Amino acid sequence: MNLGEKIVKIRKDNKMSQDDLAEVLSVTRQTISNWENSKNYPDIETLIQLSDRFHISLDTLLKGDKEMVDKMDKKMKNGKKFKIATLVLICLLFLISMIGVLTYQMKREKARREEQRYHAFMKNIEALGFEKDGIGFAHIEEDGIIYKVFIKRPLSKEKYMSANSIPFSDEEAIYADYDGETIKVTYFNENKTTVYCDQSGSLLNEAQNKNSTEIYYKYKERTISVITRMVKLFDHIYKSYSG
Repeated sequence: MNLGEKIVKIRKDNKMSQDDLAEVLSVTRQTISNWENSKNYPDIETLIQLSDRFHISLDTLLKGDKEMVDKMDKKMKNGKKFKIATLVLICLLFLISMIGVLTYQMKREKARREEQRYHAFMKNIEALGFEKDGIGFAHIEEDGIIYKVFIKRPLSKEKYMSANSIPFSDEEAIYADYDGETIKVTYFNENKTTVYCDQSGSLLNEAQNKNSTEIYYKYKERTISVITRMVKLFDHIYKSYSG
């Protein structure tokens, strides 16, 4: 006897119509009819309800209906797989959401730090007397030397300062670039000569630059004066802010 036949027997033994049994189990009459004709099967919760209501063990209800048991077993397994897949999906969505939140917070924190750096930087250069020149730089002129720093927001990660001497009639202009380590000095003579110096103004790799050193020694005192002041300004601007 399969499950459908057992449901018919239970109903008739209890002198119930399909409508009566449908009302007891909170389903439709058509559902009862489909069960009894083995067109489909009750779910496990309904089987438990049948078992409790009519005092018939689940073993008795399911015994002898292998097809129904196989279908229920497959349904339960698929249900578990669906639950696992749903749980994994929820976890992934949560993870993606958390990554999005963290990324947003990190961007906000980065923007906040950059804004703090910018204000600290501007405070430093204003205290030193630098003036904005309207093209992304601020400058100060001292003793015929123009010192410049880049101030466009956001501040570049690379710290930078330049010094440009105003040429006199009897000597060439000097241009110096400084990144906090090496100073590149260019003399705008006829050959546009370039040498590299350290923070004290001493020439680097002198032995390898014999052809470039003559101009350096010609204007050594002036070059060291420019470099010394530029390094001092650089330290005031950059070493006193968290950049």
